[in-house]
Amino acid sequence: MSSLRRSLLILIPALAIFGACGGGDDESGDGGDDSAGDSSAPATTSDDAPRSSNGNANIPAIKDAIFNDGTVHVEVSGDKDFKFDAKGNGIATGGYTLLTFASDEASVILAFQGDSEDQPGGFTLTGSDITTAGEWGADCTVTFDDGANELKGEFNCDEVEGIDLRGTRVYDIRVNGEFSVSR
Repeated sequence: MSSLRRSLLILIPALAIFGACGGGDDESGDGGDDSAGDSSAPATTSDDAPRSSNGNANIPAIKDAIFNDGTVHVEVSGDKDFKFDAKGNGIATGGYTLLTFASDEASVILAFQGDSEDQPGGFTLTGSDITTAGEWGADCTVTFDDGANELKGEFNCDEVEGIDLRGTRVYDIRVNGEFSVSR
């Protein structure tokens, strides 16, 4: 029961933040493909093909699901060096996906807003002495495979700032991570 409470304590504030920051506009337009001719748009060949973000971070919608039994492995390097593994869960509904992971060392939140070029989502990492965040396409890249039984992927941030939680020092860091959650 303690694990469920811990997950809810992480998930509820994250959903509130995601809801406040997310939600693109509802302009339907003419239904045309805005990425036509844009060589930086990710290619998708099937529902189970790996998908990737890039400069414009066109995140495809993730299939609706409740995710259980997830794991993330994160490595931070640069001015600060550490790595950790955490367990988590998440939810995907209506094009919005939120994954939360936590351990004694740190917590990670991954957010995806499918088919939104304006607000594609990103990640936050809060460790025992440093916190950082990044946006898909602007600061970080993400690649994922939305399979029938599992969502898994990798994210990389080559240059983000980490803020010291005990003072005002700012660190230049790189963040690399791998995650998977089962449906």
